[in-house]
Amino acid sequence: MNGSADVVVVGAGPCGLASALLAARRGMDVLIVEAADHVGGMAASIDVGGQRVDLGSHRLHPSAPPSVRALLDDLLGSDVQVRTRHGRLHLAGRPGTSRWVGFPLRAPDLVRNVPIGVGARIAADLATGPLRRRRSTPDGSYAAFVRAGLGPTALAMFHGPMATKLWGRAPEDLSSELARRRISINGGSRMLTRIARGSRPSGRTFLYPRLGYGEVVDRLAERAAASGAAIVTGHRIAALAPGAEPVLDLDDGTTVQAGRVLWTAPLDALGALLGHPTTRVVHRGLVLVYLVVDEDRYSPVDAHYVPDPGVAFARLSEPKNYRDGPDPAGRTVLCAELPATVGDDVWAADDDGLAALVLDGMDAIGLRRPPILDAAVRRLPRVYPVLGPGDDARDRALGWADGLTGVSVLGRQGRHVADNLHHVLDMAIAADGCLAPGSWDDARWAAECRRFDAFVVDD
Repeated sequence: MNGSADVVVVGAGPCGLASALLAARRGMDVLIVEAADHVGGMAASIDVGGQRVDLGSHRLHPSAPPSVRALLDDLLGSDVQVRTRHGRLHLAGRPGTSRWVGFPLRAPDLVRNVPIGVGARIAADLATGPLRRRRSTPDGSYAAFVRAGLGPTALAMFHGPMATKLWGRAPEDLSSELARRRISINGGSRMLTRIARGSRPSGRTFLYPRLGYGEVVDRLAERAAASGAAIVTGHRIAALAPGAEPVLDLDDGTTVQAGRVLWTAPLDALGALLGHPTTRVVHRGLVLVYLVVDEDRYSPVDAHYVPDPGVAFARLSEPKNYRDGPDPAGRTVLCAELPATVGDDVWAADDDGLAALVLDGMDAIGLRRPPILDAAVRRLPRVYPVLGPGDDARDRALGWADGLTGVSVLGRQGRHVADNLHHVLDMAIAADGCLAPGSWDDARWAAECRRFDAFVVDD
């Protein structure tokens, strides 16, 4: 590690690694600093029960822009698999009853499994949407956004309970901006288009690496190092002086002068370094409970989506169903995602208690109890930024950060967003387009940041 670098990247998640790789490929001297003892962030894969699993249910989406798809193809080659989705969504009914509909939504399945009365109410809500939007007075809430676009039935049955589960607040107490960035189907015409597309096998595909989602960050790190980038893990930034040539002090006493700092670590940490506490945005986390099952497959379903308030997990996925890979025969793993806030009862529960919560939830929605060999738990503290109606904390934080000299903020943690992988890789490619040795295109980057704010999550 030298005392200077053209680019210092803070944070070795997918956005940081991609930024480093692209800059190093152009001959720049690049240093990556990561606080954890490994790279990848929430995009990494881990080993549970001898099987490679992800930190939650992740997939690569065909909607990725061509530049991102080209990067993924370059990294993964033939390891990119085109898969058909086999998800399903639980619809809560009378006690003791369970109904499931395929997800993505498809017409034949909706006709078979959605109760006639419910289907009629949803259809009426969609048909009267334009009238409802003209008469409504938006209050800036998540609930108002859903009610205006999809109607009160969709809000009551799915979007409201799921929002409460993910963010820990009622939809009336959440910002409409969270809904806008999360819900890609928000109107009758979009709903019909999505159902028509999902009714065709070609319309419900996704992309997935043969060795798991973490193969993306593993290859990014390998290529970045091979291109000359220095990757330092297990160290934090102890001090940062922005400016035309920013200066960073690492916690081991090393000082580095940079041509540009690309900050992809949590924005709160940057604010703390520079004495600007208004960068803080509250986040909701996830507790991931992995059940090692004594069966080759639990079911053909890749992910069960569960908005029910009485069930602790929001999604239950089976990683083995996401790919054709080198997985062990005779056993599989289920991953339950339990939304939690650091310090609450779910976050603080022990492994046995968490496994029991998952099994009780499976009982409640009619999923059979599997034979369990083992259980493992991982905790992710910062997954979903929490904003209330009219809450401008994120805007104020980014307004300050985007005004720093010599420092650019990007990535999921840097920009306080819950975006997809293709979104953060898009940010890295955009940053590379603004970067040259000794210079940075401020006007272009400002335009790119406005474009980032239009991103909507694919699920």
